[in-house]
Amino acid sequence: MKRWMMGLLALLLLAPAVGLCGAGEGMTVMVATDLHYLAPELTDHGPFFEQLIGRGDGKVMDYSEELAQAFVAQVIARRPDALILSGDLTFNGARKSHEALAQKLQRIADAGIPVLVLPGNHDLNNRGAACFSGDGYERVESVTAAEFAQIYAPFGFTEALSRDDASLSFVSALGDGLRVLMLDTNTAGAPNQVTEKTLAWAAVQLADAQRAGCRVITVSHQNLLDQSSLLSAGFTIGNADALRGLYASRPVLCNLSGHVHMQHISGDGEGLFDIATSSLAVSPNQYGVLTLTPEGMTYRTESVDVAAWARAQGLDDPNLLDFARYADDFFKQISRSKALAAIMEDEDPEALAGFFAELNAAYFAGRLDLFPMDEALLRRWQRQPGFTASYIESIVQDGPRNSCALSLDF
Repeated sequence: MKRWMMGLLALLLLAPAVGLCGAGEGMTVMVATDLHYLAPELTDHGPFFEQLIGRGDGKVMDYSEELAQAFVAQVIARRPDALILSGDLTFNGARKSHEALAQKLQRIADAGIPVLVLPGNHDLNNRGAACFSGDGYERVESVTAAEFAQIYAPFGFTEALSRDDASLSFVSALGDGLRVLMLDTNTAGAPNQVTEKTLAWAAVQLADAQRAGCRVITVSHQNLLDQSSLLSAGFTIGNADALRGLYASRPVLCNLSGHVHMQHISGDGEGLFDIATSSLAVSPNQYGVLTLTPEGMTYRTESVDVAAWARAQGLDDPNLLDFARYADDFFKQISRSKALAAIMEDEDPEALAGFFAELNAAYFAGRLDLFPMDEALLRRWQRQPGFTASYIESIVQDGPRNSCALSLDF
């Protein structure tokens, strides 16, 4: 480990132990990630766009606008103490999507709810930024890091206790006893990494928080810990070991991340947890709710009630009025199609594909504990070659657990 890091860790370890001061009767923080919002004017839902999302990973892009509006309404109605968005705010980094989303977030801020945002790997300098029309698409303008900070200035950047000069990282205070370290892991020069300058800045912020008697929630887009034995390269922060060493003194309550799109919680065995909230754009379209008291912290998930919002708006689209079913069916349809394409030889490929679709849905929702495993179909998948069979095996090895809830005592 580099000498400067050893010195900063020593400062952290010598600092006094902290409690969650200033929490009062409790604090509630909502966290969502991977919204992949697309401004309505950027698509006519024509053939090219429909083929694109049909080959995707189950994001409900045909209803991106309605989902975003329902989510904003639900946040305002719930009135948390803060909302954290941990990256991939937009579908393809288009400036118009960023600007339209910022207007929606301003409604939340105007309701007295602080909003903190980070960019994800889709949000900045995206060469794939496009609008979709008919059988094709046209390139549109994306945003730079500086433009991102300008567009989202009211959502953490303006009121930050400290901002990093080398990235879009910043620190915000939530009450007197809790700080949020928003760590940018998507700089142009170091994608999926944290630079040494940013590590040094983060170490100073943690030491300052500990001296002030505050605990810290850290936030990154990519994962701090592996969330899958198969899906780690490109998903877990490249130099995550340096961050984990930095967090080892335990002013950090947990890390909040996303990127992998599935709901999953990983621990390092030493008390540090990385909570990867599933993509808001993917069934079951859920976000996380952190509740903090002087005694401890809990995390659980809730789904956006798009159907209730649609009824309140007087809409009559049947997909919106039964949105949970629509999103679930759409995700399983895509999973089933991918499974059928992967099956080499089997007496009943439809049964195998159906099994995979249901298993994958449970996995992404974070509720493998509710999935009734069919051992016979599993054995048939284990005889299949290729990535999908390996992916299924990684799911099975993960175990039948509930990744939608976590409780920690202080």
